[in-house]
Amino acid sequence: AAPSPLPLPPTPTQTAATTLKSETPALAAKAREAEDEDESPVFRPKTARAAPAAPAADSPIRITSSQLRVHPSVARAFEAFSSGNLPQAKSEYQRTLKAEPQNGDALNGLAAIALREGQPGVAEDYYLRALQADPRDSTAMAGLFGLRGQTDPAQSESRLKSVLASQPESPALLFALGNLQARQGHWNEAQQTYFKAHTLDAANPDILYNLAISLDQLHQPKLAAQYYNQALAATENRPAGFDRERVAARLRELMPASPQ
Repeated sequence: AAPSPLPLPPTPTQTAATTLKSETPALAAKAREAEDEDESPVFRPKTARAAPAAPAADSPIRITSSQLRVHPSVARAFEAFSSGNLPQAKSEYQRTLKAEPQNGDALNGLAAIALREGQPGVAEDYYLRALQADPRDSTAMAGLFGLRGQTDPAQSESRLKSVLASQPESPALLFALGNLQARQGHWNEAQQTYFKAHTLDAANPDILYNLAISLDQLHQPKLAAQYYNQALAATENRPAGFDRERVAARLRELMPASPQ
């Protein structure tokens, strides 16, 4: 079995509706150029987009926040995705973007759907829009590294480790790093990375599944079976990118090798 490479839409985030008010006009932020990398058949760098305007350094800012909330369309989209209804999930995420064009949950959700529909270019565009809205969006960064890593996993691994230095507790980035290591056959490193991701997001079925795969590759059938079972159980509450039947079949193969 191969690790699950497909990212999932983020669990709906509760965010405060925050308003920033400045007494003086904001200064326009300078657009950051995209990194120049080798051409990839699935991820072609596009022209860098301008970052959102930043307030002047000496501008008094008043911050007002409302109660934490989840956009109702995001919640409905996540439920639809979890039940396998991708058309409804896409419709609800698109509805969210009409009201909130920079909603990261919706942008990353649409990227995840595009990947499942075999449209990596569309997914790339959504990830880039998510990063334009929030340059530290770890879900979007992980998705882009996953796309780029298909052609040069070693280079992508090096760059991803640099990003992780500033966000060491991001399960999405750790998951992407584990996938890059697994793609290169570095199973010891991948197992350690997946386990770190698991400690940060214990109920994520794809992290559990990929951890099981790495243990399977390292000839630890008893532990592999344990995490395969946990991965299957986790799909009861969250969507997964792997085939449950294939996991069940692999578990049956492992049973003789993993006595009770």
